[in-house]
Amino acid sequence: MQSILGNSRKPDIVFSSSGRIDITSNVARHLHLQRGDVVDILSDGYEYYLYVKLRAPLGGRHEAMVFPTNSRGNHFRASSRKLCAAILEASGVNDKARLCIGVPVEDNLHGILLPIIIKYLL
Repeated sequence: MQSILGNSRKPDIVFSSSGRIDITSNVARHLHLQRGDVVDILSDGYEYYLYVKLRAPLGGRHEAMVFPTNSRGNHFRASSRKLCAAILEASGVNDKARLCIGVPVEDNLHGILLPIIIKYLL
């Protein structure tokens, strides 16, 4: 016999080949995201960290600016083909990378960094 459900773990962040980044409320809570913040990824080639590059309010439009997906929830969405392409390449997939985050790390220069677990795809 085998399990129908399989892995029951849900992803914390999803990167799509179209450039769409879906951010769950867990990630948004850790980063204190609000409408108009700009997210970015720091990398040394082995480890990847999600962080807030610029806080709202900003003038104009920016790549990877986050917007809430609905009025009641705390889920966000951003668009950046550059970030998605880098994560998809690092994780070895072509269409969608459903990933988890690790324990937040505090950095003096960048603030809160969330490690993205690239090697474990959901």
